[in-house]
Amino acid sequence: MKKILYLFLAGFGVLYAQNQKFVYEYKFVPDSTNTSDIKSEITHLEITPKGSVFYSYEVYKSDSLAKADLEKQLKATGAINVKSGMRKGLFRDKILKTYPDFKITQESSTTGKALKILDDRKLTWKILPDKQKTGNYETQKAEVDFAGRKWTAWFTTEVPIQDGPYKFHGLPGFIVKIEDATKSHIFELKGVSKLVTPYNEEMTLHQKAIEVPYSQYLKIYKMYRKDPLAEFRQRMASISAQGIRDASGNPIDMNKMMKDREQKELERLKKDNNVLELDLIK
Repeated sequence: MKKILYLFLAGFGVLYAQNQKFVYEYKFVPDSTNTSDIKSEITHLEITPKGSVFYSYEVYKSDSLAKADLEKQLKATGAINVKSGMRKGLFRDKILKTYPDFKITQESSTTGKALKILDDRKLTWKILPDKQKTGNYETQKAEVDFAGRKWTAWFTTEVPIQDGPYKFHGLPGFIVKIEDATKSHIFELKGVSKLVTPYNEEMTLHQKAIEVPYSQYLKIYKMYRKDPLAEFRQRMASISAQGIRDASGNPIDMNKMMKDREQKELERLKKDNNVLELDLIK
């Protein structure tokens, strides 16, 4: 009888997962020395019978508009001008999960390299008896240690899908809210709707993205934090400094440009000291 009930619930979960979109608000503090600076970003978890994709709606929207604008420029003038302020949003990675095995691929170009990171780390949940109403759902508490943080999740069996925001999954229900112990990273479900227009796969990373295991990505990311312009410097080395000019036609001092840009990046990273996955900067 239990087996029949389990099969029924599993089948119902597959039916429920037919093209659903879950909207989460992601609140986070980038700089641990400035906890009053709280960022907020709308993220989407799109679920189909084959799997899910989690991404920032703000990033997706701005990238889509930028892509359309650049294509229009290229068609009209044969050249492009990347406008400042085109790229919006801070959560720029995409998380893809396949069903039913929940294989996780993280698409990221944060380090300057287009990467597809295969993340096979396991989530070992501790389910607790605590229950509460979270939003519109009756939820139960669970805890997990992941990526250098202790997380508390509230999940519901009212949504028969074992998924959630970011890389979180594997509970006997759907994650409505999850936050770390410092409350500096919080994902909370804000809305659910039928998925009418699925995520445009053309907005994913280029096909030539390098596929790496998480262990290798960890090394790449740590190197990037020490030398954030390594990839950019390598690309620019093949370009003659005499061939690069500003809008007025004057030659650009490449050494000065690189030095100024490096200083800005190091300052930015100094304030980006509370990344979601703390293991990356330990």
